[in-house]
Amino acid sequence: MRPLLDGSDRRAPSADPARVLTHAVGVNRTSAFLPDTSVAVTGGRLCAQVHPDPARACLDGEKAEVSPHFASWEASPEPGRDAVAMSWSKPGTPARVRPAKPISLAGAEALALRVIAPPNTTGTELDVTLVDTKGRRATLGQARVDGLPDSARTASYWAREIRVPLSAAVPAKLDLKHVTALELTPRTGSGRAWLMDTWGWRPGTPAVRAAALPRVDIGRLAVKEGNAGERTYRMPVNVSGKGSGRVRLFVPKPGTDEVTSRVVTVRPGSSAIDIPVTVKGNTRYDYDISHDAFVKAVRGVAVGSHRGGVTALNDDPMPKVSVTPVKDRVTEGPQLTWRMSLAQAADADVMAEVAFQPLTNGVELSTMDVDPRWLEETFGESPSPARPLSRMTEGAALYVSVPPGTLSAEMSVPTVADGISEPEESLKLQVTIYDQAGEPQPGPALTGTVRDGS
Repeated sequence: MRPLLDGSDRRAPSADPARVLTHAVGVNRTSAFLPDTSVAVTGGRLCAQVHPDPARACLDGEKAEVSPHFASWEASPEPGRDAVAMSWSKPGTPARVRPAKPISLAGAEALALRVIAPPNTTGTELDVTLVDTKGRRATLGQARVDGLPDSARTASYWAREIRVPLSAAVPAKLDLKHVTALELTPRTGSGRAWLMDTWGWRPGTPAVRAAALPRVDIGRLAVKEGNAGERTYRMPVNVSGKGSGRVRLFVPKPGTDEVTSRVVTVRPGSSAIDIPVTVKGNTRYDYDISHDAFVKAVRGVAVGSHRGGVTALNDDPMPKVSVTPVKDRVTEGPQLTWRMSLAQAADADVMAEVAFQPLTNGVELSTMDVDPRWLEETFGESPSPARPLSRMTEGAALYVSVPPGTLSAEMSVPTVADGISEPEESLKLQVTIYDQAGEPQPGPALTGTVRDGS
């Protein structure tokens, strides 16, 4: 059974016609070249598996999202996840990976590499060479990697496990206890590839034993902000179980894209994860503010509830909202305008939806009576054929919000002078105001009238 699961190039005949590919890390393997920021790379580049900057990312844009290796998690960038990107236009120039200190492959039978070739490619060939502390070199063999078939429904940037035997190290007198570099030399004319990691491989599985692991859970504390002063709370973190392990702790800064992270060693009873949160009281309406933290296992630890923190609950009422006309009767050509006002400033956006309603009496303003550019930019609609604004598309509405710290905002419907003699036209609007929980609160009904200008 083991070769069907451990990355070996083998599958059960009963799987036909499916292609079954597996790879594995850890378990009975020896850590070898594991790319991180301590590794020096020449002839290629150390890339971040998750990063918003294309110059740093292994893959950018939508391509990264369809790779299981480069998929994003809670944070971007995410430290601790790196790979080696290779690109070449002719064969023969090696990509060299040099760890901060020599690694040992003693006892291993082969070097296992997880390598990604671009989808829909075949025949990517790389010579695999090791160098020891005395400069002795041994070319172990050649790794051939084919890309997976690609489609809009597949995650095709997928690392294939390739094994090259370490037997060539013996005649080269390579010291497998002190290996200082890995070289991957392309033998195809041009191409790209990504090295995820390498391991010392030997057959078999380790003896099964119960794992004594610490477990980390981050809880959630909800507190009222109060009307004045400052209070300091601590995020509830529980470390249970046995032993010690390492997690990477991420702490986002509320209201920004900034995230700090660090590796923390945890053990039951310790307070290694101690995150104070200061909550400032005030009397202005705001959204609830979440001060979050999340953790990810690095080694020797289990994570239960990975995300939590302190939520400062807004305890101030939303200010009273009024909507009044600025110009609600115009001769065709100017804008119909209304102003949404707050009784007092808030620390959060106060938003309203203003929906077009059908008229019960009179002639309704139509798509031909308003600025066509505004119609296209706001609703994605064309003026023709002429139709009442309330019927141009289902749920047609305007949206207006009063920004934090301000008292009012305006919304407008720009009309056009069409030179056609027509009766007075009107529109009807229904205002709905939304609180911080997204709950609707009915607002006033508005009307606007456009007189003929011909």
